[in-house]
Amino acid sequence: MEANEVQLAVIWELLAEPRWSRSGLKVRLERFAPEDVDAAFATLAIEGVCVFDGLAVQASACLRYFDRRGMLRDPSTANGSADGSAIDRVLAREALTQYARRRAVDRDPHMLTEELPALVDRAREAGLDAATVSRLAEGREA
Repeated sequence: MEANEVQLAVIWELLAEPRWSRSGLKVRLERFAPEDVDAAFATLAIEGVCVFDGLAVQASACLRYFDRRGMLRDPSTANGSADGSAIDRVLAREALTQYARRRAVDRDPHMLTEELPALVDRAREAGLDAATVSRLAEGREA
């Protein structure tokens, strides 16, 4: 199963219901292997998309804000299905922003250079232009 597909399923469930128990969400997403859902939880938590409170998991304030603003859904979809490309763009932007923050704090920014090519590829695949990717990676755009 592609990790992005599991992450998107977790995101949509978190947006549909603001707070889940981790075990309840795994049951809801039974079509995915439990270890894939755990990996999605970990990735989304690291990227700031979801937060854990004991055994509960919920969408981050940022993700809820983007959803309220309609930034995660494509209004042109007839059946209201998720627009994965919009979410991919948001996740890519957030990953690059987090990278820039870590780079600014790290006294040896060369330690993070191995991570950058994958982040750039992800952002480009999500549809971000090269100038935006560059600005985000350098911390010049929020």
